[in-house]
Amino acid sequence: MKLSSSILVACVFVCYHATAQVAYDYKPFQNPGATVTRAFGLNDHAEVVGTDNTMPGRHAFLVSNGTYIPLDRTGVLGTHNSVARGINNPGDIVGAYFGDDGQEHGFLLRNGVLTTLDVPFEGAIGTQANDINSSGVIVGVWVDGAFTVHGFVYENGVYAHLDYPGSLDTYPFGINPQGIIVGNWDTDQSTVGHGFVFARGQIVSFDVPDAAPDGTAANGINARGQIVGGFVGVDGNSHGFLATGSSYTTLDCPGGTGTTAWSINSTGQIAGTCNIAG
Repeated sequence: MKLSSSILVACVFVCYHATAQVAYDYKPFQNPGATVTRAFGLNDHAEVVGTDNTMPGRHAFLVSNGTYIPLDRTGVLGTHNSVARGINNPGDIVGAYFGDDGQEHGFLLRNGVLTTLDVPFEGAIGTQANDINSSGVIVGVWVDGAFTVHGFVYENGVYAHLDYPGSLDTYPFGINPQGIIVGNWDTDQSTVGHGFVFARGQIVSFDVPDAAPDGTAANGINARGQIVGGFVGVDGNSHGFLATGSSYTTLDCPGGTGTTAWSINSTGQIAGTCNIAG
């Protein structure tokens, strides 16, 4: 049985009208030659980035104007397991790869030039860049020797810590043009945890109303402040969500399971993943 693991979720009409009944046009796609395709990042030009197994292992890709482009095919992203997680409007791409040292390293791919990103924090054993806004500010995570996950913000060559107060793990996943950051945090690594929004020096936690306890993760935010992510429902299944202010919409891929929304652009298009048997 072939298992497809990617979906591009697009709104049929303006999905930031929270007062209207919203409908969605779900468009699953599978990259050429792949049996696993996962889409994580999306910009305002509808360019999508993620990872697939077109070549042995998992490797970063870009889909632009309907054209599939393996990233850095003969370089480290093509020869090592890699994932592209975010893309901004100028086309800068961030993500991570596993090096010959066995550790995960973040990367920035800009104008065809790949730069490795490793946080300089004491005890760090791995770095992953998750998103980049059009000002070039990058958010991501790093892992310490106890395998605890911490957040970081990288701007103008400087790394800053971002940890939710009292958390065990903090995962910043998305940043919008205004510099507002979303992600999730937990106090127990066996749970998904809670979503958070970090804006103007203030960090606030939230949970999807239909989520099970400790079952919410925020993954992306657009210029309008709409947030997408995933949650574990009281039914025990994984669902995507769109939050517009205090209004929450559940996103489930028709005919699929395990839906997660990862990124949303300013037009309301959403990129995410689900499992489709076929």
